[in-house]
Formats: sequence, structure tokens, C-alpha cells
Amino acid sequence: MGQNVTALEVRGNFDDCQRLVKQAFRDEAVTSRRRLTSANSINVARWLPQQVYYCYAVAQQQAGSAAPVVAVPSGNFGNLCAGLLAYTSGLPVGHFVAACNANDAVPAYLKSGSYSARWPWLPFPMPWT
Repeated sequence: MGQNVTALEVRGNFDDCQRLVKQAFRDEAVTSRRRLTSANSINVARWLPQQVYYCYAVAQQQAGSAAPVVAVPSGNFGNLCAGLLAYTSGLPVGHFVAACNANDAVPAYLKSGSYSARWPWLPFPMPWT
């Protein structure tokens, strides 16, 4: 399109990609030549427009209905953060449910207090394991 986007494949998961993005932001050799921005969950600016999803969903409620319970499919919880931001801004939500699959590093951390990234679903070993 504008010749300013390059798609790259990374052997890993979202957290591996996130690490690379953060590393690029800290690299003065990169940032001195390029203006970087991020549209993923490490940028709160992504959460702002995502709040619209929650506002639209609540607007579908019938007048007088109880505040909805919202289930959010979650990996890194960025989308859930958008919902919580909408809630703290006054959106009437009764409760949030973060639905996780095998990528449950955040719930495991909340339960144990110890963070341990796991990749059981990958068909190849991670280089640092």
C-alpha cells in the first residue's frame, strides 16, 4: 500500500513478538532512523477504540435489563483491558469473565504469584527451552 509495511514471520508466540517490538523501541540505532509505533496491546491507544465494542454491546441491551456479564476470549488480556477501561469510564457492566485456553500464563500467574511462560501448543521446541 504505502510501501512502509513489511510482514515478518516469527517462530514463537505473541510474547516472543512482543519482546522483539520492545527491543526495537529501546534500540537507539533503530529509533534514530525510524519513527516506531505499535498498534498492539502494549499501546494504550489500541484500547481506546476497542471500548466501542463494549459500548455497542451494552447498547443492544433492552431498557431496564440487568447490567450484562461480558465474556472476553483472552490471551494477553489487551481486549479485556479495553473493557475494564470502558467500565471505569462508567459503562454499566455487571461482571467480566476472561475466557482462556491452554495459553493461561496470566491466570496461572494470578493464582501462583509466579510468572512462567508456556508454549504447549507449538509443534516445535522454543530455542531457549
